[in-house]
Amino acid sequence: MRRRSQGGVAMRRRSQGGVAMRRRSQGGVARRRRSRGGVALVLVLWLVVVLGVIGAGIVAGARTSTAMAANVRARVIARYAAESGIEALVSTVEDSLEHASGVSARRAFLNGLQSAYGRGDSVVLGEGRFAPVVVDVSARLDINAATETALRSFFSRFTDLAGAATIARDIRGHIESGAIDGRPDEVFLQRDPRGDFRPVRPLRSLDELRERRLVPEQVLERAVPYLTIDGDGVINRRTASDTVLAAASGEIHDEPSRLLFISRGWHGGHPMTHEIQAVYALSGTHLVLVHWRERDL
Repeated sequence: MRRRSQGGVAMRRRSQGGVAMRRRSQGGVARRRRSRGGVALVLVLWLVVVLGVIGAGIVAGARTSTAMAANVRARVIARYAAESGIEALVSTVEDSLEHASGVSARRAFLNGLQSAYGRGDSVVLGEGRFAPVVVDVSARLDINAATETALRSFFSRFTDLAGAATIARDIRGHIESGAIDGRPDEVFLQRDPRGDFRPVRPLRSLDELRERRLVPEQVLERAVPYLTIDGDGVINRRTASDTVLAAASGEIHDEPSRLLFISRGWHGGHPMTHEIQAVYALSGTHLVLVHWRERDL
């Protein structure tokens, strides 16, 4: 009986050992499952992060593309709005000249253009806007056409005689010496006071006076409102200031011979602005284009 009892105990021990082994095995499986689950969770989290980055990149790219498309559209609208302003001015001036009744009416209209279009009031054109301005070029001293004597007289209003003489000499020297190094399309023949022609390279912008250090900054700031590079040497006595008239050395008329039309166009609600500057010479009742300049502001 004792042997059978001992055998039963042994069997129970083996059974308990088997249960313990099964439990250990099940615990190992559970740990492996938890380990694999943790790895899977980390992979899922990384996948979410990667997809989020990709999604953010797509959204940012879409926004950038949309902004670029909006800028291109705004630039096109601004450019054509500005050109519409120039065309409107040309049409208005030519139509008014054709219907002007006599010389007095013609001169009154031309001499009043700068005042009529001097504020730059905006005009609505669909989604575009433009602001036209008219400048009487003949009311200013053409720095390219002025002689050294005229320039000396002009700048003496803004500095001492010695400084004015230096400025006048430097400007004329730059214009005439530039013909040597300038490209053929930049060189022109200019008549001097004796009636002779000589090659010159005109200044293309008043900014060259500053860039080339031809005029001291403090003098240039005060003189610029009276200067132009778009004239033909003719001075309009009806609109020119005393400062310009005192330095006039060319022809003096009672109406402008050239007009500068400035038109700035933009798309409503967009900051981008396009500017066109067009210089026209007056020929009877028609305007003849002389210069055309464009820039983005």
